[in-house]
Amino acid sequence: MTRLDSVSTFADLNAALVQITSDFGKWRVLSALLRQLFIRKRRVTMLAPPLNAHMRKDIGLPPLSDRPPVPLPMRF
Repeated sequence: MTRLDSVSTFADLNAALVQITSDFGKWRVLSALLRQLFIRKRRVTMLAPPLNAHMRKDIGLPPLSDRPPVPLPMRF
């Protein structure tokens, strides 16, 4: 089983929805569902820095570009 497989049946979902509706009321449940439909999704932040050419070569990926890296100015 993968994490995308659902282990609950449709009857369980109906029972859960009936329980939530009886606890909070139809209008609150409906408004919460509509709010979730119209929420803008934020961009996911990058968890790791992008791979440099050497690391890409180590795992078998082609380099991003063939340009040499820009040298950094020397600071005194």
